[in-house]
Amino acid sequence: TLDQLQHAKYFSSMDLRSGFWQIELDPTSRDKTAFISHAGLFRFRVMPFGLTNAPATFQRLMDLVLSGLKWSCALVYLDDIIVYSTSFDDHLYHLELVLQQIQQSG
Repeated sequence: TLDQLQHAKYFSSMDLRSGFWQIELDPTSRDKTAFISHAGLFRFRVMPFGLTNAPATFQRLMDLVLSGLKWSCALVYLDDIIVYSTSFDDHLYHLELVLQQIQQSG
């Protein structure tokens, strides 16, 4: 709960750049994103902004990626991550854990 944050002294925030675009669409779903422009017919290979379920899908993915760290040293809301700790040494360790889990998730 938020009570865990009251003793934290160190905070870092991360914003995952173009988070939705990091999720590859299933090939069978790509045609559903097709659109026509003056330059031709296009379809997304990654999850675009604006799809009805995109935010919920991204949140579920981030919950899985940081599942072991949520509420112990990290909070995640869509593409925003907050890492919190009570000491500087712990904070460096927690940052490393979060970054490792993101990297390992692909």
